[in-house]
Amino acid sequence: MINSYYKHIVRLLLIGLLAVTACKKPWDDHNQLNSQELGKNLLDAIKEKPELSKFAGYLAQTGYDKVLASSKTYTVWAPDNIALQSLDASVPTDTAKLKAFIGNCIAPQVYFSTTVGQGLKIKTLNGKQIVFSTTTFEEASITSADRQVGNGVLHVVDKAILPKPNAAEFLKIYASGLSKQFTFLSKLEHTEIDTSKGVKMYTDPVTGRAVYQAGTTFPVQRNYYYQRVADLSREDSVCTYLVLNDAAFDQEKSKLKNYFKLDDANKADSLIQWSVLKDLTISGIKTPDQLAAGVTSLAGVKLQVAANAIVETRKLSNGIAYVINKLDYQMLENKIPTIVIEGENPDSIRTPSAVVRKIKRDNTGALFTDILASGITSTADPMYHLRYKTTAYSTKYKVIWRAINDIYTSNVSMKVDFGNNQTYPKAANPQLVSTGYKAIAPLINPTTGLVNPTAYNEVVLGEYTPDKYGTLYAFLVANTGASSTAPTALTLDYIKLVPVN
Repeated sequence: MINSYYKHIVRLLLIGLLAVTACKKPWDDHNQLNSQELGKNLLDAIKEKPELSKFAGYLAQTGYDKVLASSKTYTVWAPDNIALQSLDASVPTDTAKLKAFIGNCIAPQVYFSTTVGQGLKIKTLNGKQIVFSTTTFEEASITSADRQVGNGVLHVVDKAILPKPNAAEFLKIYASGLSKQFTFLSKLEHTEIDTSKGVKMYTDPVTGRAVYQAGTTFPVQRNYYYQRVADLSREDSVCTYLVLNDAAFDQEKSKLKNYFKLDDANKADSLIQWSVLKDLTISGIKTPDQLAAGVTSLAGVKLQVAANAIVETRKLSNGIAYVINKLDYQMLENKIPTIVIEGENPDSIRTPSAVVRKIKRDNTGALFTDILASGITSTADPMYHLRYKTTAYSTKYKVIWRAINDIYTSNVSMKVDFGNNQTYPKAANPQLVSTGYKAIAPLINPTTGLVNPTAYNEVVLGEYTPDKYGTLYAFLVANTGASSTAPTALTLDYIKLVPVN
């Protein structure tokens, strides 16, 4: 029994030894292979593949061969020789184009197809963003993936992917036939002094401007559209950009001209064109179906583009562009927005005592802030008022206010006057356009002690039509005839100017 037991143990040990011996050779080969691969660089890996000989030649032509032979880490998506047969003939003979193309195939750091999932945006050496997924590089398919060498990883692809233009480049390249939109966008370019690295010496006591050490600031070219709406040249942003052909651009100007009436026709035209342009950028990439259903521009205007209005679609390095011949939207309370003048933010104050701003809760439980000027016991000339400054279009507005009289147990009467002059006139001077006095009942009924159920309601005061586009002053004016025994007040949550037909 004992001999049998030991024979069994010896037999098991021999089997294990044979298994280890059998596995040792492949494992040593595996380690040797990894060691050999990691001893190579990306340029070595590319050169030893005959199907990448053209790509290797372009690397040498552009100087990127030295980059891929360095110790820094990169990912390369190399198009094979068959793929490069379809490369535009102008690219290999144009140094700038060829360098941009090769730079589009290389990215710093290592990216494996097994870790990117459905798609990862990656910045390449030419500054452009590409999308790499488990099976694709932009529109190309991955035919050989994840060859790891000492300074990175190599993927082989079946198409030559040229760098895509960004939205700004697209407009410049395709300006012919789209000249009106591009021409106006170009007019928004201007020169500024970049002070981000400036060494400040002192502040000029006359101008109030900072004075910098010579040589620490420098002029730069900027564009108002890029600063105020969207920087179309930014490669790390993603947007949908609508490009109007000339007929559509003129159509948009025609739709808006009555809202920008001015004595200066050139200024009016610039404002109209800006109003057209500001709503043509949308955050993210939108499909034609999404455009048809309705989208919101970065400026907050709701737009629609019918499928049959899309003339051309172009993928961009920072999004997508649609050339269109028609743009749809609701004009009033959208393109021409409702103006809300908040009571707590007057531009100027003329009252006998300091105003008070209070945070309150209305009958629905919502918080709001209003302004209060109480203790008005006389009639001044000019009359006591709060002045508000806004910008209005040359269109008819319905005038609404919400004002809560939680001051007195009697009515408070006020009015809203409109004008283009910031000074409220004296009684002897021409008066402003007025909505007329309106009485505001007390919040608490003095007889019943109950809350007035309509106290928090909006009240329509009337209509007002500015004759020109531009700065508009609204004056909240106190009632006349106030006395120490019959004081009055000014109170306001907000004024709304709602555009109407």
